Amino acid sequence: MRVSQKEAELRELVITGLTHLVIANSESGFKQCLPLAYDQDNRKRTIFAHVFARVIGQGTVFDPVDKSIAKARHMALCDVSTFFSYEIYPVINSL
Repeated sequence: MRVSQKEAELRELVITGLTHLVIANSESGFKQCLPLAYDQDNRKRTIFAHVFARVIGQGTVFDPVDKSIAKARHMALCDVSTFFSYEIYPVINSL
């Protein structure tokens, strides 16, 4: 097997893997592969373009996260932070 054929197969595997990642979790997947779009290396930018084209071609829709879920998570984080600040931190400081 020639080197260029191996590179082509490897590139195809990378594109397929990144495509599956983005389809499975579009928000996290794009956070992981978005830097490829701005890379100095033209091959990496081309890979990003192929991934994006496949994801769009398969009908993936990029909807914003449900605001109520995000707000509930934020409030839970605030509760933990408040508990730590007012309940745990004074105890630690007194030791």
